[in-house]
Amino acid sequence: MRKFYFVTKNLLLVLFLQFVVSQDLYAQKDSFFTYNNNEHYRDVDDITAPGLPRTHGITDNYQSPAPLGNGLLVLSLLGAGYLVKKSRKNRNKKNNIKIIFWGIMILGLGFSTEAQNFYFPKPADNFDGNNMTVYGQLKIDGEFADENIEIGAFCGDDVRGRAMVMKNDDVYLFFLTVFGNTNDVIDLKFYDHSVGTELNVSGDYYITFSPESINLNAGVVNYHTIRYKFIGNDEDWNKVSNWQLVCDSWAEPQNATQLPSSNPKMIDDIIVAANLDATSDYIVKDVEIISEKVLTIAPSASLEIIGDITNDDVNALVVDSDINGTGSLIHNDDNVVAKVNCHIDNSSVTRNWNADWHFISSPVANQTIESFIPTEENYDFYSWSEFNSTWYNQKKDDSQTNEFYTDNGLNFNIGRGYLVAYENEGYRKFSGTLNNGDVTFPLSCSTDGEYVVERFTGFNLVGNPYPSYIDWEAEGWTRDMLELQTIWIYDDDVNNYITYTLGGVATNGGSQYIAPCQGFFVKAASAGNIVMTNDIRTKSKSSFRKVNDENIFKVRVNGASGQDEIAVVKGDNDDVFKMFSLNEYAPSLYINKGVGSYSVVYIDDEESLPLNFEGGFAEYTISLSECGDSFDAIILEDKLTGEKVNLQTESYTFIHSGDSNAERFVLKIAQSSQPEAQSNFAYINNGEIIINDINGDAQIEIYDLMGRRVYENADAVSNVSTYGFSSGIYIIRKIDDKGIKTQKIVIE
Repeated sequence: MRKFYFVTKNLLLVLFLQFVVSQDLYAQKDSFFTYNNNEHYRDVDDITAPGLPRTHGITDNYQSPAPLGNGLLVLSLLGAGYLVKKSRKNRNKKNNIKIIFWGIMILGLGFSTEAQNFYFPKPADNFDGNNMTVYGQLKIDGEFADENIEIGAFCGDDVRGRAMVMKNDDVYLFFLTVFGNTNDVIDLKFYDHSVGTELNVSGDYYITFSPESINLNAGVVNYHTIRYKFIGNDEDWNKVSNWQLVCDSWAEPQNATQLPSSNPKMIDDIIVAANLDATSDYIVKDVEIISEKVLTIAPSASLEIIGDITNDDVNALVVDSDINGTGSLIHNDDNVVAKVNCHIDNSSVTRNWNADWHFISSPVANQTIESFIPTEENYDFYSWSEFNSTWYNQKKDDSQTNEFYTDNGLNFNIGRGYLVAYENEGYRKFSGTLNNGDVTFPLSCSTDGEYVVERFTGFNLVGNPYPSYIDWEAEGWTRDMLELQTIWIYDDDVNNYITYTLGGVATNGGSQYIAPCQGFFVKAASAGNIVMTNDIRTKSKSSFRKVNDENIFKVRVNGASGQDEIAVVKGDNDDVFKMFSLNEYAPSLYINKGVGSYSVVYIDDEESLPLNFEGGFAEYTISLSECGDSFDAIILEDKLTGEKVNLQTESYTFIHSGDSNAERFVLKIAQSSQPEAQSNFAYINNGEIIINDINGDAQIEIYDLMGRRVYENADAVSNVSTYGFSSGIYIIRKIDDKGIKTQKIVIE
């Protein structure tokens, strides 16, 4: 951690920092400054500061060498400062981080610069009091810093200022406002915008200043925390004129000259004095919402509040939602009241399992289930019983006899998922105290329930308990009891389950990020508690892949009633169980291994896999949705018609009658040779395929990309003529005493 400490006397400073990314400025430093001895500043090590030690430890305090008296604070520093890492070999070696200050001025309110000799170019006419100007360069490991660098000022954990970045030609401008009180120690820290973390330099550092002069005097300037106040006539966060700067010591608020927290790495206090929409990603310290005003987090936005939330009205803080997603609110305060909107599509069919079903979960405490029960006659609300492998309806009316009815007068269980469908598209509103902190939810794994179905054993419907997205890949989960590190979410857009497995393998567009108000299945191997903590919360919505893409291919089927997808991965891991659609007409693809049905399978050197298909009477198309370089050809064989297609070059369209045999297809896989285990053994020369590296009795087979064998020869010593072969890609298979090797070859 790098720290600069200043002790101030009722100090109010405004720092205007220009970090110049051109080495040319450094080369021209002699032309910038002339000193009172009319000598140029040629070597910073030749200058020492009167009244101050030349070198300070990083934890030292800088104090005025002169008595503090009435008057205005004046600081003139001209020279250079280095952040230096101590070493046993050379304690004065400058390495890792270098900060060069070309000139610094701090002026008191109303103080005239013309009456003082600061040995600095005369500032512009609009250069008024309380300004510090720094022209300089920042290097990290010898490289110039760029706009990713941010400076924040802290007094302990209290934020006293932070730097915004703007660009003016080749100069990056950082504006920093710092407030201090008597004997306050101000800690300046550098941050990296790109990752949102403090720049942490390990080791023991100290600061060396070589200034011409340092003079401190102090006047009286009251200190209070500065805050941004939203006063806009519209809800636009990104309009500067909508903001004011306020401080308890100021008679009147000041108009803001920059936006608060327009970059997600910034920190400010916010007062919401007019209706405000957060439409991007923001991080703020404290938020106060004035009575009858509303702060809304847009569906595409996120707001992280690291401090306190002052809000007395459940309708004043809103997390909004639309068809594309839901906003994220990350906070650490207990007893925060808010409203979270959950967008739910409508259903096109009634009273059957073919509706647009949704898994939902409550982000607030004590939300009644009754307020979410569909009022339409043919629509229902269910909870899932792992013990009986059964959906329990929370709704009952005179026209319905439901053996699995439960009382609907209860509240949502925090951490539980539910199933619902509505006739009309719209918003369902969760209102109350937002969930915060650890959430524990019990999982069961039953084998003796009255209606238990073996393939559903261990499946528990859990829910996201927070008003933010959560990350399945994050630290902060307790889930050792799970049989698979997989989540299953029902997606009405595809009329099927989407899956995501720890490590990056997904089907049907599954993601590691689970939305607010979203329920999801997990499969337990034994009973236990799944625990979620604040550490799993995130603003992210877009998934990234960790799996090695060259070792995976995916096969997808599309039809009018939905889509489904299977993934085949080279590697060693547990296969992912297939969960079938709630819609009986939706298409289903899965691999049947005899002991179960799977949507994700892991293979070694398999050459074929049974591909099962189920669906209603309709036309469907099977295609490759993804294919890594480890696979030379993926051949789909239709056992009903005898047709074969290479899915790498074309898709396959067919008619399914609805009652056709599910075991209709076979996938034939041609895998690429592994360089370390299978070097090339064949090449083409003068119209012949030359076969090398033969051990004992051998056989050569050649296949086209349709999977058809076009050549077979038990005498592998002989070369193979390319005459009669069409131009294209072929797979050569060599079988000898060392085993089987395959190689792709191109005949032109």
